Amino acid sequence: MNAFKKLPLSYQFAILLFGLACIAALSGYLIGSSVYVSETRNQARTVADMVDNFGQWATRYRGVWVKDDPRDPRLEVGSFLEREASSMQGGDSTTAPNAAAFHRKNPALVQRELSDITMASPAKAKFRMTSDRFMNPNNAPSEFDKVAMGVIRESGASEYSEVRGGQLLYARRLIAEKGCLKCHGAPAAAPAAVTALYPGPQGYGYEEGKLAGVISVAIPLEFSFAGFIQRFDAQVWAALAAVGLGVVGLLVFIRQQVIVPVRSVRAFALAASSSEPGAKVEKVDFIEGEHTSANEIHELNTAVKAMHTSIDYLYRKMSKR
Repeated sequence: MNAFKKLPLSYQFAILLFGLACIAALSGYLIGSSVYVSETRNQARTVADMVDNFGQWATRYRGVWVKDDPRDPRLEVGSFLEREASSMQGGDSTTAPNAAAFHRKNPALVQRELSDITMASPAKAKFRMTSDRFMNPNNAPSEFDKVAMGVIRESGASEYSEVRGGQLLYARRLIAEKGCLKCHGAPAAAPAAVTALYPGPQGYGYEEGKLAGVISVAIPLEFSFAGFIQRFDAQVWAALAAVGLGVVGLLVFIRQQVIVPVRSVRAFALAASSSEPGAKVEKVDFIEGEHTSANEIHELNTAVKAMHTSIDYLYRKMSKR
């Protein structure tokens, strides 16, 4: 600290301003990172809203019917709850295995298949629907999902999120509704297509109005200092340029109004101290009426000149004796 105090004032101001600039840059980065995480959390909420809305749309029609095409062996209908043969030309219908048919997928199944497509896509935001009472082993909850469901159950909150492994992990609660109990209530009451795939007891025992699971969303966090800088637009750069000009103006002001005047007072004091007693020393006058100024440099200059005058007066008085 003593070494710092011994530096020229211009150096001290420059070091302090550099330190403040570093603190401002770090603060800006931390604030930017916080805002980025908050925005990412809002993106996760939007994904969960989309899943909710899609599920409500499917629920309005009690699921979605998908028609197969026996002429296209590559077309896979996948899981379904009901199968109903389609009408043939001429008005006849058939239930032959190779006949075209409609297959009903319930809302939860539709949402799960949408999740599978999203997980396999290049989209950054991924989502899945999971529960600690899952039927399909592929829907088993992760460690985050387990923590989220525990927190939501205990606190009664509607959502939970955290940053983990470079990702923003978000969970939105899913409440068991009456329609959910058709498949997830008692195993004996579940559709045959469900019990055939999942004989139980895992995945059953849901209670209406209670937590059934969560919509789990994961979005990678790609915030970095370089990326933070790249987000600056013309207005931000203009603001930083204005701050830079302000700093330069402050340094110029300090030099002209503090450092240069102090050096002038110092030069006068040194000249007065090294001059012969009674010798005339050119005094420094910054402004007219300096003795009435409230400027501390002017007050210091006035005091130094007054001290020199007093010493010169005492010397002359003593010389006459």
